[in-house]
Amino acid sequence: MIEQKADWDRQWQAEPFDPSAPAAEARTPRWRAQERIVRERFGGFEGLRAIELGAGRGLNGQLYAERGARVTLLDELDRPLAQARDLAAANGLEIATVRGDVFDLPAELRGSFDVSMSFGLCEHFLGERRRAVVAAHLTVLRPGGVAFVGVPNRLAPAYRLWKGVLTRRGTWPLGTEEPFTARELERLARQAGGEPLAPEYGSFAASVVNHGLNQFLHKLARRPLPVPQTQVPLADRLAYELLLPIVKP
Repeated sequence: MIEQKADWDRQWQAEPFDPSAPAAEARTPRWRAQERIVRERFGGFEGLRAIELGAGRGLNGQLYAERGARVTLLDELDRPLAQARDLAAANGLEIATVRGDVFDLPAELRGSFDVSMSFGLCEHFLGERRRAVVAAHLTVLRPGGVAFVGVPNRLAPAYRLWKGVLTRRGTWPLGTEEPFTARELERLARQAGGEPLAPEYGSFAASVVNHGLNQFLHKLARRPLPVPQTQVPLADRLAYELLLPIVKP
């Protein structure tokens, strides 16, 4: 397979700007897992240095900043970083932004952070670049730091069906997007020298609504349903969101 790159600048131009988006993210299991682990390992957010890679508008980074962390957002495009600064300003926050390539990290970022994270980044790469992008999360960490790698779950049926339909129609807009199993992500984390913790999952109910019912309603030009964040442990292993925390020894 050959990587197919999406027109990300166009995607961010079309994405509605919503100042309440970080608050919606704060209700997700993905965020609740991060908050729990950060408090367990660091005692809280105040004074932590955190970086979001391939950040886009940096919704999770914004939540770290809201809780007292010093946050840097890295992206290869100017547009989403400008939008991230506007979003931070709309919510009374300060963040730093850096335009850069996750495969060629600036020297000043290496080994500098307590927490690194990405959401919707790693699945857009294949082969060796798939391992390298996971490794980049550890490169920016100091020893004892924690990376949070958020990716689509290969076992999520609603997501796989939705993506398959769009791909067959030729309307899939996001280029290469290969989801992960927890086992593959754990293997890549160990290859990069990290120590993976237990994987965390999103809400299966949210996946069914987001990638099923709301896609159908969108086609009918109807208002989408609210996305539930209810968790049912066994069912949630089939949720769209897979989050792997990784410790840098």
